[in-house]
Amino acid sequence: MNITKCVRADIALILITIIWGISFTLVKKSLIQASPIAFIVLRFWVATAVTFLCMPRSVLNISRHTLRRGLTLALLLVGGFLFQTLGLRTTTPSKSAFITSLSVLLVPLLGFILFRYRPRTQTLAGVTIATAGLALLTLERMELAFSQGDTMTLICAAVFALHILFLGRYLPGGDYRQLFMLQMAGSAAISSIMLPVLEDKPFLIWDLTFAVYLAVVGVLATALAFYIQNWAQQFTTPNRAALIFSLEPFFATLFAFLLLGQRMTAREWAGGVLVMAGVLVAEYRRAARGSATQERPAPAAAPPGPRGQKPDEPA
Repeated sequence: MNITKCVRADIALILITIIWGISFTLVKKSLIQASPIAFIVLRFWVATAVTFLCMPRSVLNISRHTLRRGLTLALLLVGGFLFQTLGLRTTTPSKSAFITSLSVLLVPLLGFILFRYRPRTQTLAGVTIATAGLALLTLERMELAFSQGDTMTLICAAVFALHILFLGRYLPGGDYRQLFMLQMAGSAAISSIMLPVLEDKPFLIWDLTFAVYLAVVGVLATALAFYIQNWAQQFTTPNRAALIFSLEPFFATLFAFLLLGQRMTAREWAGGVLVMAGVLVAEYRRAARGSATQERPAPAAAPPGPRGQKPDEPA
């Protein structure tokens, strides 16, 4: 069976979403032995070391243009993690998970505002269904009150949405391996600089268990996952990538159920089903057409189509 690059890209994005879902449990356990920002610093330095060991030639012949784009992506990537961590200080984990996942809504919105990308009707329908599912899956109470921590987490969601958008914008004009390497190294350096600013008393308690958790998160959930994302977003759209990433809270809840014995309520199961239904609704028309060409992101320099329509988002 001939599998198109678009389909392989979507499968790859689902794979890393599963990895992130599993890693949520490992990160939660790791934060007992490390302060949050210190853990972010460590995971990116581990990812950077693995990247340099596996792709030493990626540092050669990096143009100033690629360097600027890679550092921009690194700033957005680490910014999302930092705002999420700051928000968790004064909001609940469930609200943080839901608000962070709102990037699935913000990607098409910001894409239209910044680049005049016009999302398909099926994409908007899928995003709406998935967002309703995320609310059921992650919110303990359906409340609208916003705390300072919620505001910080909403900024986090916007920054992650911008990272997805700019990655899709930059990939056609550069080497995805160089962009990936710059994101890992840049994020490690930026988070190291921010550590003394954001944490008065960072702490680490080393033992074999923590080292294993850090290795898994640094190698699989950071280095491997972001490498796959950088490869896959060459062949899919930012809107579809964000929609697939909306599955992360469901996988996180599912693996907490499988690994930690936490019960999944009927509402959480219903939320997970709605998220998956949203992804399927958004994918239905594309699967029916079977066209990879219409789904391929346009180069950054390409002008928008009529009425702001982006080539990869047919009306």
